[in-house]
Amino acid sequence: MSDMQQNQMTGQTLLSKGWKWFAIVGVLIAIAGLIAINLPVMTGVTITTIIGGIFLFSGLVQAYHTFSIPAWKDKLWYVLSAVLYIVGGLFILFKPLAGLVTMTMLMVVVMMFNGATRMIFGFRSTALPGRNWIILSGLISLIIGGYFFSLLGDPAFSMSLLGIFVGVSLLIEGVSFIFLGLQMRKAANSL
Repeated sequence: MSDMQQNQMTGQTLLSKGWKWFAIVGVLIAIAGLIAINLPVMTGVTITTIIGGIFLFSGLVQAYHTFSIPAWKDKLWYVLSAVLYIVGGLFILFKPLAGLVTMTMLMVVVMMFNGATRMIFGFRSTALPGRNWIILSGLISLIIGGYFFSLLGDPAFSMSLLGIFVGVSLLIEGVSFIFLGLQMRKAANSL
């Protein structure tokens, strides 16, 4: 058997067995997305709590690191950073709903900023093919972000948006994994 035939058989074996895992993972991720969409506040609070824990851990690591810095002048910035991370992490952990609203507001502001920068990039890149699509996508992000920003005064919306975003993202990712698995199966059958 030649190397080419052996490589083809190995590829076919990998495709015929691997597609199932992609489909299974896709279904699980899609189900997680649907759950997140149906329980957006709980999803948002969970994400916020995880981020608060990460902030707290990062702050503690930085605080520990300051003991290895001999010069107080150099140490000051690490101490300040550590304190901010620790205080921010504790705030989020003890006030998860307030942290969720804050993170949602930051997400909306970043969405608007991202839209504006894409539009500026598109307007400045006159030789770039498809620049109109970049400008349009930036405009859409800016409009949607502006609309979301106008709704931030509604507590139900502010607490649900992050969870819905995560849920929709997981749902799309799960469906794409399922389609990828089905395409792998189709490719394995055609070999």
